[in-house]
Amino acid sequence: MSEQNIDVLRDAVKAYNARDVDAFVVYFDPTIELHSAFSAVGGAVYHGHEGLRKFFRDFEETWGDEIHIEPEAYFDLGEQTLSCYVLHGRGLHSGVDVEMPSALVASWRDGLIVYLKAYAHREDAFAELGVTQNELEPIAP
Repeated sequence: MSEQNIDVLRDAVKAYNARDVDAFVVYFDPTIELHSAFSAVGGAVYHGHEGLRKFFRDFEETWGDEIHIEPEAYFDLGEQTLSCYVLHGRGLHSGVDVEMPSALVASWRDGLIVYLKAYAHREDAFAELGVTQNELEPIAP
């Protein structure tokens, strides 16, 4: 089951990077709760498929289309997955280029993501999960 979750996550990242919100939404349970560290100053929380659509709109207002995720490793934690990635982008208003090592934790039910939290600092994700990167077996992106 977890390898399937990783495959779904890979597909969701492809849809995200393509800015295909309709393709992105299908990987999420209708009750999704998404915690974003990047879509608004101070972060934001989005609920449901409509919340995901608002997340995309908020992201565009901050970053435009000059942003993408480059996965570096996935980790299988059973009912959860951890993804380490680099967020590449350019601030829409500032024009500043950004390359930020970050992390995502996803919780799964029936092959869909029900909870997703983005971390601006990878160490925060590992700490919240109570594990170190050395304890986990990475899965290639």
